Amino acid sequence: MTFHKFQPGTIIEIEGAEHTAAGYSGDRLLLIHRIKGTTFQCEQPDGSMALPTDEQFDQLLFDGTVVIRTARSGNKVRNFNEKAEWALGDTEIDDKAVLRATICDLLDGRGVANGNKSIELALKEVWTHDLIARFGPAPAPRTIRSWRASRGHIGNRHPRHMVSLTGRKVEDIRASDLNKQIMWLSVLRGLDAGSSVAAIHADYTATIAQVNDGIHPAIHKPEKPLRILDERTVRRACVALESSETLARHVAKAAAEQDWLGAGKPLIADFVMQRVIIDHTWINAHVVCPKLQMVLGRPWLTLVIDVKSRAIVGHVITFIDPSAWTVGEALRRMALPKRPPLVMAEQYPVLRMLRGKAGELIVDNASEFRSHAMEAAARHAGFSVTFCPIGQPRYRAICERAIGTLNSRLSKDLPGRALTLHDARRLGYDAEDFAVVMMDELEAVANQIIADYNTSPHEGLGSRQPALVFQQDLNKYGINNFADLDSFRRDTMAVVEDAQLSPSGLRAFGLRFHDIHAVPDLLNDLVPIEPRRRRRSDATATVHFRYDPSDISTIHVWNRKSRKYVELQCADERYADGIPLWLHEKIQAEAKAQGAAFNTEEERLTMRGHLIQAIRSISPRALAESRKRVAQLLEIPRLRQITGNLVDLTNAEPDAVSLGDFIAQDRAALTAIDHEILSSRPAPRKGRAKTDLDYRREEAAQPQLAPPARERKNLAGKGGYA
Repeated sequence: MTFHKFQPGTIIEIEGAEHTAAGYSGDRLLLIHRIKGTTFQCEQPDGSMALPTDEQFDQLLFDGTVVIRTARSGNKVRNFNEKAEWALGDTEIDDKAVLRATICDLLDGRGVANGNKSIELALKEVWTHDLIARFGPAPAPRTIRSWRASRGHIGNRHPRHMVSLTGRKVEDIRASDLNKQIMWLSVLRGLDAGSSVAAIHADYTATIAQVNDGIHPAIHKPEKPLRILDERTVRRACVALESSETLARHVAKAAAEQDWLGAGKPLIADFVMQRVIIDHTWINAHVVCPKLQMVLGRPWLTLVIDVKSRAIVGHVITFIDPSAWTVGEALRRMALPKRPPLVMAEQYPVLRMLRGKAGELIVDNASEFRSHAMEAAARHAGFSVTFCPIGQPRYRAICERAIGTLNSRLSKDLPGRALTLHDARRLGYDAEDFAVVMMDELEAVANQIIADYNTSPHEGLGSRQPALVFQQDLNKYGINNFADLDSFRRDTMAVVEDAQLSPSGLRAFGLRFHDIHAVPDLLNDLVPIEPRRRRRSDATATVHFRYDPSDISTIHVWNRKSRKYVELQCADERYADGIPLWLHEKIQAEAKAQGAAFNTEEERLTMRGHLIQAIRSISPRALAESRKRVAQLLEIPRLRQITGNLVDLTNAEPDAVSLGDFIAQDRAALTAIDHEILSSRPAPRKGRAKTDLDYRREEAAQPQLAPPARERKNLAGKGGYA
């Protein structure tokens, strides 16, 4: 008759509860619960509960209800390690673990007793020169005896028994330990607030001081003062509690999603160009223009990534901030054949064919993607736009990774690359001082790097190249071409409203756009239908036009009557040919700065003030009339309310006065009717009225009088004549 035999101290887990084997009660197993002391019983065929038989115990083992664990040790650290799932390969990181396992296996295999003398004699035979070369001299017999006694037993020495547990401290959590409770509470508060370990330890120390002094609002003074634990203990407590649940509350959600939680299900596509991702970033390099002798700054890089093949199917490098035009230009380049480096194009012909029309465009929630122009252009072009969830950049991890890789490879070795603020300060580095790369050179480098990226093995594709995956789908499904690309390009152009079209053309961006045939035709169509309130005396019309920010030499004016766009060319063709808007604005800003260096706005205003004063001094009579008119205006109550009481002080010689000058009298206020009745009527003048020129000729013919010897402002003769 068979029976079950267990090593002393073996733990039998039944549905997670630990039991010990106490032998048999008749023909049934006696399993005692380690905590409650009760016996385990299972259901019998007749529905009653009884101790398990050997057959029932075997069935429980087969079902996984019962798990047999290694016998527990008297060492807490060793019992803690029994729960670990060390494998043989994991123990190789600990040289001493391999040494312990080798010695124990050698001695167990020879049946050596666990005594110092027996171990010493056995080592002389089994510890060969090869083992000495590998592990060095054999350890002391008493050390080996301790290993054999505490690390498993003969026939059951698992690798986890041999691993060193230096520094691990397993302690019992006691509910009555007030000191530890205060420490854990301080650690939890500090982790929630995002405090440093030093700040948490300071808070814990202050709390212990309040408790010891008996001034804590919730904890009574203990009979024996609590000992303050050191900062290392608090640090270990912080490390023990560090998890996604104990992040600082102000960054808990974002940090948990970014650093602790999984990225979720990745984006997938059934075939190439089914889904593409588009995103922008700043290139970490400064670009210069030797012709204009200026540093242009850091340009923007826009990438279009195919989800299925991970291939870069379009890119734009520009100084224009991300906008609907940037997106439209990137998609236009995505639809057109590529121009890779000649050598790579001959070796990999598929690089020219990395193009097509996307079925779904995946973008973030930036304003350039949510514009009405972008929505209308996508609807008319026949593809959908999907916005990724807000605050979840991992949703577009494919594009984020590719754009970071390309930016790093593009600017890593270029002169004038941008460093972090910390490194720039530490190294005394100014990127603009070392910038020598021109825009066309940057485009050439980017074209080479993108071609290399598309032909390099990709881990996300099973070490296949993006161009290879793209080619396989092209052979299977073909290229989905973009219809009416010019219309889509116009839909994504920038728009300027309420521009004025005149016979001389249209002025925009500080330039004039004209066409000798198109402008008259536009005016003939638009002026008759111009609203009356907007119509001027000359032939002008209010229009809106579209333009390509990468080339402002041409604008497209909308003809409301014919419902077509009419092209107007820049009058300065040599300047505007192929020039982008950002470079034109840069040149204008540089010219304005040079003009400000020549003379400032304050200096120009001062010179204009002198000119106005000189013009006023040409005719003293006109100046006196002007001052008289200003004085009359200041008598109007409404104007005085606005301007206040303006006083002009003058110094004059005292005149002889009479007694009547000291008698108080009130002047009657004149109404508009009284003024018309009482005022004198001048006689009608004969001939034409005198002009300022007539008065000036009369004054020039009169002899010049010496100015009076008194300090008084001579308003009529201000300036005088030589």
